[in-house]
Amino acid sequence: MSAIQELSQQLTALFDCLKTTNTLISRLHKLKFVPGSEPIEADSGVRVELAQDIHDSLKQLEEELEFLQQEAEEYTTEGNRFRRHSSTDGEEARLQAKVVRLKDELAHSRQKFRNAQVAAKFASDEAKKREREAVLEGYRKEAEQLAAAGEQPNGSAGNQRELLFASRGRRTQSQKQLTKDEILVTASSDLTAGLRRTYDLLSTEVSRSRFAQETFEESTAALAQLGEDYTSLDSILSNSRNLLSTLLRSQKSDTWYLENAFRILIITLVWLFFRRILYGPFFKLPLFLWNIFALLTNWLFLKPLFFLLSVTGVLTTGPASTTSVAASSSTRAPLIVQASAKGKSHPRPSHVIAGQPAGLGGTGAKVGKDPELEGRISESIVRMVQESGRNDLPRRGDGTVLEERGDTPANPKKKSFEADVEEARQAEKEPPPRGDGIVLEERDEPANPKKKYFEVDDVDAKRANRDEL
Repeated sequence: MSAIQELSQQLTALFDCLKTTNTLISRLHKLKFVPGSEPIEADSGVRVELAQDIHDSLKQLEEELEFLQQEAEEYTTEGNRFRRHSSTDGEEARLQAKVVRLKDELAHSRQKFRNAQVAAKFASDEAKKREREAVLEGYRKEAEQLAAAGEQPNGSAGNQRELLFASRGRRTQSQKQLTKDEILVTASSDLTAGLRRTYDLLSTEVSRSRFAQETFEESTAALAQLGEDYTSLDSILSNSRNLLSTLLRSQKSDTWYLENAFRILIITLVWLFFRRILYGPFFKLPLFLWNIFALLTNWLFLKPLFFLLSVTGVLTTGPASTTSVAASSSTRAPLIVQASAKGKSHPRPSHVIAGQPAGLGGTGAKVGKDPELEGRISESIVRMVQESGRNDLPRRGDGTVLEERGDTPANPKKKSFEADVEEARQAEKEPPPRGDGIVLEERDEPANPKKKYFEVDDVDAKRANRDEL
């Protein structure tokens, strides 16, 4: 419970006490007195006791109001700024309004108490006055009776005064001398006065009993209200006990859920921290830097170096040249070798055509042909022709693929050109020419040991190394 709520409850209790005090003030204002209910010489009785109770109650209310007003002022000062900001401005305004209202009502109650005291005092004085008048009237009647029945009717006023204020013993002695009727009248007067005093005392006791009854009724109502409050408090306590038992039963499961949720939260935070902060610098950034480094190295060092080597001739980027053997003479058009319709190729003859080797400007070479090199070249040409025959199937002019006839006889009227047969015949007739058109012939002279030959395997190895680079 906050401080502002405690102050509000205390102010509410003060309002209730002030209502009770106002009820007592109204009762004091409406208090009625009968002659003989209060002593004539001194101020005592119900009025004085009730006025004293009201005075004490108002004094206590003023002290408590002053204390609460100081607390409210301390609550709203700059020194208590933290507490002030913890509540709303509306609650502070209501608290200040309650304090001002209670102060005004307390001042109004004080004024009403003064008026009630004056009214009660006036009523008490009136009752005392009537009582004195009644006593004097009784004494006057008694004096008149004594004067009428006296032996000296023309007596002085001093004797009458002495007779009026004589003692009861003297009155008894004088009564012995009275007649029987006078004695009866005197006894009736005394009885009437006694009955009047008894009536006054009974009226006073009735008023006191009425006040006690009203007080008892108020106490009964307060006890009933207190019983209702205790009943509501018992219901609140029972509900609180049920709530606590429910909380105790569900504490274990709630604790388990909270612990698991906390673990999942920690794992999620660790994963997010790793993925968002550590994964980039420690994994993706090195890979990115390595790719940048490889790209810069390739374009700044390897490419210029490769270009420089290509320009200087250390590395060649074009296809390797192979030794081609012309199959036709200078006077005959070259024969185009194509695959046959049946998809078969005929190898070149393995025998060597005799001829005169030439070299050095047509004056004749000093070394002969290398049969090993010639065999390698022939084998490579045969392999190339076979591969082209397998890959490129023969097609007609309209795009239809030609298939093997099998057992179907050929057309006897169709004329066909056998390229392989013609090539073999031409090769048998003419010796193989050199690149410059000079026909090579066989010779019996030894080969030039200083002459360098073209090695196909070395060229293939160099080409493979270049492809790997």
